[in-house]
Amino acid sequence: MTTPAGPRGRLLLDRLHRRGIELDAVLVLTGGFGPPSARPDEGGVHRLARWPISVVRAARRRINLYRRHHRWLAARCRRVVPTGEVNSCRLQRDLQRLAPDYLVLGGGGILRPHIIATAGVGVLNAHPALLPWVRGCGVVGYSLEKQVALGATVHFVDAGIDTGPVIARRLLPAPAGPAALRDLETAVDELAAELMVDVVEAIRRGERPAGVPHDERFPLHLLASAAVDRPAHEELAGSGRAAALFETWSPLAVDAAWTLPAGPVTVAGSPGEPVTGFPVVVPDTHRADAAHGRDR
Repeated sequence: MTTPAGPRGRLLLDRLHRRGIELDAVLVLTGGFGPPSARPDEGGVHRLARWPISVVRAARRRINLYRRHHRWLAARCRRVVPTGEVNSCRLQRDLQRLAPDYLVLGGGGILRPHIIATAGVGVLNAHPALLPWVRGCGVVGYSLEKQVALGATVHFVDAGIDTGPVIARRLLPAPAGPAALRDLETAVDELAAELMVDVVEAIRRGERPAGVPHDERFPLHLLASAAVDRPAHEELAGSGRAAALFETWSPLAVDAAWTLPAGPVTVAGSPGEPVTGFPVVVPDTHRADAAHGRDR
């Protein structure tokens, strides 16, 4: 697993530990002391100007790792490996040395192809919304806005953003009545972690997950837009929309755990009509995947 040891990464490790699953290694993204990774369209002078700041930040993260998290992490995996920042040469070297079959993401940002290629079978990510319909940041609020039920998806990571083949999807059984957006986000994070543990457990049993590609491309929600739209999303959560959407989507589930098929599904009450046909869930084939930040 790669993780900055943030809340989502620690949540996933805790759920794996509760199931008795010990990972081979956890690579903690503390950052390195060499030149920082180049940003898109960044010149060499600007990159070098960021070097002293990146060194200070990396040193602080290393100190914080050993003071606050190292013992806890070490009890949940075979070894803890402090490594460079996401997509750095240090991270690539560490992963190549470990040669994992599967790499589990525990936050840290968008992976570039050279990091994805270090996993023999693939990179697994748990997304706190139903793919392919709701991608990017602030996805619980945007699920309510786009009338997509709350849920989680485990998928293979590809060169796009939340566009890789879907392995598993699960609905969140939202309780009736109004809810706080923050509470819904916490519940979905828990659901995403449990779904990832189910997938990892299946891999340990010898099963090889078969991801289902989705050709539709829906809008990518950016971090800045999510902050602006949050007040409206809090109102939607308070209106009880999460429960109403669950009632609409729950007939699509295939078991008592509210699992959705990984492939195309149809809307209850509308035979043959794909879910992508919801009036407000329209693929946006003209919007490019812009660079954006996310807390994962």
